[in-house]
Amino acid sequence: MELVERIGPLGALERMLTRTATGQGGVTLVTGGMATGKTELLREFTGNAARSGTLVLSATGSRAEQSLQLGVMCQILHGPAFPDLPVPSLSTVDAIRWDEVDPDPAVVGPHDAPVTREMCGALLAAAKHHTVVVWIDDIQFVDSATLRVLLYLRRRMTNAPVMLILSGWAQRRQTWPSFRAEITRQPHEHIKLEPLSLDGVGELITERLDGPAATRLNPGCHQLSGGNPLLVNALLEDVAGRELEPGAAYGQAVLTSLHRAGPQLHAVASAVALLGEHVTPALIGQLVGQAPDEALDFLNCAGVFDQLTFRHPVAATAVLDSIPPDDRAQMHLTAAKLLHQKGVGALEIARHLVAADSAEGDWAVALLCEAAERALADDDVDWAGQCLRLALRDCHDSRRDEIAKSLARVEWRVNPAAAAMHMAPLMNGKPVGRDAIMVARHALWQGDKRAAIAAFSAVTDVQAADELRLVYEWQYGSQEGLPAKEGSSTPWVQVGSKLSGLMIKGRTADVAASAEHILQSCHLADTTLEIVVSAIIALCYADKSDKAAFWCDTLFEEADRSNATTWQAVLCAARADVALRQGDLAMAETQANTALQLLPADGWGVLIGLPRATLLLAYTGMGRTEAAGEVLRQFVPDRMFETVMGLRFMHARGHYYLATDRALAALDDFQTCDRQMREWNIDVPALVPAHSDLAQAYLRLDQRKVARELVSRQLDRPRAISSRTRGTALRVLAATSELRQRPQLLMEALEDLHNCGDRLELARALIDLSEAHQELGEFSRARMHARRAAAEAKACRAEPLTRMLSHGGSFEPKSS
Repeated sequence: MELVERIGPLGALERMLTRTATGQGGVTLVTGGMATGKTELLREFTGNAARSGTLVLSATGSRAEQSLQLGVMCQILHGPAFPDLPVPSLSTVDAIRWDEVDPDPAVVGPHDAPVTREMCGALLAAAKHHTVVVWIDDIQFVDSATLRVLLYLRRRMTNAPVMLILSGWAQRRQTWPSFRAEITRQPHEHIKLEPLSLDGVGELITERLDGPAATRLNPGCHQLSGGNPLLVNALLEDVAGRELEPGAAYGQAVLTSLHRAGPQLHAVASAVALLGEHVTPALIGQLVGQAPDEALDFLNCAGVFDQLTFRHPVAATAVLDSIPPDDRAQMHLTAAKLLHQKGVGALEIARHLVAADSAEGDWAVALLCEAAERALADDDVDWAGQCLRLALRDCHDSRRDEIAKSLARVEWRVNPAAAAMHMAPLMNGKPVGRDAIMVARHALWQGDKRAAIAAFSAVTDVQAADELRLVYEWQYGSQEGLPAKEGSSTPWVQVGSKLSGLMIKGRTADVAASAEHILQSCHLADTTLEIVVSAIIALCYADKSDKAAFWCDTLFEEADRSNATTWQAVLCAARADVALRQGDLAMAETQANTALQLLPADGWGVLIGLPRATLLLAYTGMGRTEAAGEVLRQFVPDRMFETVMGLRFMHARGHYYLATDRALAALDDFQTCDRQMREWNIDVPALVPAHSDLAQAYLRLDQRKVARELVSRQLDRPRAISSRTRGTALRVLAATSELRQRPQLLMEALEDLHNCGDRLELARALIDLSEAHQELGEFSRARMHARRAAAEAKACRAEPLTRMLSHGGSFEPKSS
């Protein structure tokens, strides 16, 4: 590899060698930061020297062998390059009683003097026939006995052709200051290698990449490497698509540098990575138990640091990951205590406690609770949960119940099933106030009607009580069974009562306006989620599916920003229902599946009927009956069938049975829906068009008269049904009517279905109209309506309708 910005130092070494060859021995120190190219420079120099006839003797210090006395000298004297001259044997070296030898390399004692003399003599004897270069790399890791021999040689080589090169790190504090003082006391040369400049880095990059790429990447590489060639080369390994993206190679290069530097520097780097933005030299010293100044200088010089920070987060992450888990946990715990003493914010300290998986002491538990509150204020639900779970685990006093309650509220946003695990303190005794609200919501979610009603009497907050009443009504269709209401409703609940009119008596007047008032005024929260969704679905009932879709998408973005998985899942389920009512089967399937993926099945409670019913109808409409059958095989709670969601599910299941030619099973589901809606006093066709459903089942059983009576009964209440429900009913009525009457009824159905935006029902009505014109001999009109039906069916992804049209087959009324 071509040397970059090292030509000057190479020339200086060659000039010194020329002078040495004249019999003027000398010492050359080559120092620099870690991985700044010292070794590469000296390999180039010694290679050239060896080729010119110089005897090159080299050895390398090692941290692992630093306690092995004379180990480096033995590398030289017993190495393959040393001439055939007498040298002390390894057994002689091992026989020395090193524990009685003064460790100071500047002191020669009686125990090691003989071997020191012999080794020095062997080197000088070699110099009688050759110019000798003795190169010791990583001098900072060389054993003290070898240093003693080198000093002994230094004092005797002035008139010998010996060039002693000592290369190592530039250090503020030397391992053996007496060695440095002695070796530099006489004239010597010192070559200090600086990090590569911006141009030098560019030159190194050009060896690997083309000119334009090198020019573009040069500034970033220089900044991230600090001019360290090792780090530059690692960055180039990580280059992806000609872009600079520090990754595994860069992180590993930093780790390699730290491991070479030793445990003390690694400890300081670990402390910096762990402390992050709160790092100070004082905190580092307290964390690692040593003054960090020299280590920080070294790491800055090596290009790993820029002042007190890593040059890229990848490096910090790599260092943290390299710390053994137990050691890392202890460091985090110590850091938490130190930062607590300094008065750092709760969120920052909590991150260390959670990373340490320990909350020792009352201060830690209190701090985690405070951090959870702040995290919730920032909508960081996941982090709030982590803090509270650790606080609950390590708390052993009276605060446990309060922490469990807080955790239940937090978990609710992510998974109500997980929240149930912490509900015991709320369920025990008689909850009041905020606790009663939580119990009531939990009971409603699980379909525990008795527990919900019991909790209502303890709710003291007027608006919260009114909100819960609306949730109860949305779930059960009415407020029957709730304690009598005292006092006036809050203003927004008075608006919401118009929605309840839709559920109880089927009134549609002002429903859309009331729903939009709620959606515009109601802040999305745990206590308002179901109310918001009921307002969205009410817009659909009022033939405002486009507005319903808009509100779903808008509120989902808000839920996403709040990191509230439960909110996102329920809003996805609502969006799926809206898409189904628009005839967009693909969107309905996608959104329903997304909802079910966001929240596990046991987290839905009785609300699981909403996405499952939508998914069942979507699969059925797309002709994917096997997938629909799989939906039916999945578990749903029995209590679901006591709620409005259960009615929706039975309605969907009935249409699946119709599509798979099980008319009697469908009839049973539709009759159950009809009976329950009458018993609950919520006979609302917009919710479940029970009479139209029954009529379709009776048509399959060739009971046309019964079907006609049922659908006519539904149409006799024009104010109680939406355009979508009326259009579907007219289509079914046409199927029970004489051929001459069908086109007029179907034209009316088309108008209603066009107004409500349901393209699937529109396609079905167009097919019926085409067939009616076909039977009447009006072939041109039949073809026109068939073409339009084909376009609508294709847009809906309604494969059964598309196949039927392509084969010219007959069609009987299907699901709505």
